[in-house]
Amino acid sequence: MITTRFEYRKAESLEQALEIYEEFQGNATYLSGGTDLLPRVKLGLEKPRVVIDLKGIPSLSQVEDQGQWVRVGSLVRLFDLKQNSLVKELFPALQASLEATSCETLQMKGTIGGNLLQNTRCLFYNQSEFWRKSKGFCIKMGGEKCNAVPGAKRCFANYCSDNAVSLHTLSAELELLGPKGQRRIKLEQLYSNKSGKPFKLEPGEILASILIPKTKTLGDYEKLRVRGAIDYPLLGVAFSLVNGSGKLAIGGIGARPNAVELAHPIKDSLGEALNEVQKNINPVNNTVLDRDYRKRMIPVLASRVLNKVLERAN
Repeated sequence: MITTRFEYRKAESLEQALEIYEEFQGNATYLSGGTDLLPRVKLGLEKPRVVIDLKGIPSLSQVEDQGQWVRVGSLVRLFDLKQNSLVKELFPALQASLEATSCETLQMKGTIGGNLLQNTRCLFYNQSEFWRKSKGFCIKMGGEKCNAVPGAKRCFANYCSDNAVSLHTLSAELELLGPKGQRRIKLEQLYSNKSGKPFKLEPGEILASILIPKTKTLGDYEKLRVRGAIDYPLLGVAFSLVNGSGKLAIGGIGARPNAVELAHPIKDSLGEALNEVQKNINPVNNTVLDRDYRKRMIPVLASRVLNKVLERAN
């Protein structure tokens, strides 16, 4: 596919990246690993005047032990992160989700920040521009209808980050830097709960790092997909046991992951927790698997991952 023309700039600092963003009056996009951005540009889903490469900023590619927190730079590659000793020792749910993300070839290119900030996906949206024009632009493209759910006036595209689900169970926080300054938020505050525009980011904001409380945990991650590699999650379930407390998160369906605390005894409270989560989950037929099958698999994967973690705990 032939992309639209754009200018390429490589930033050597966060400040320089923001200067370039303002130079082009916001008609810009940031490049980390490119595994999500470049296919979107080729499909005409993004048409920036300039692509700002962040890979020249050393601080974004580091993992640091900060005492009470582990700081993960947003440009740390997925393959490197899954092999990091701190991740292996402290955050098994994150390590499992990294292992499950795509294939090793793409893990060596993709970054943790890019995985978190990937756009939502839908079979009726992630197509060529020619295909989308012939079908009629959907709500996410500025149209007036949803092509996946006839008559619907909102978008149902799915947020398909494997690693966001596990990071929810670890109570991760984010450091953001933009034209208005720096701020730190909880991961759940990142999401707008709107599939058309899934993130509550200020214009020009850059995800600088992910901060995870430095606590030894037990955890795991399971995903539903057609192929054993490459595929995005059609459903993702993570569970972490932190200081005796359990946290379950469900992703791959809808605009954001949904997380819930599990009361004691953890195994007995799973059913009630799933009922609470499923109130916020409404799959539709916009993936390669039937909506009802995906919903039925939520308790299956949740029970599977919970049992594995509790067996290790015992």
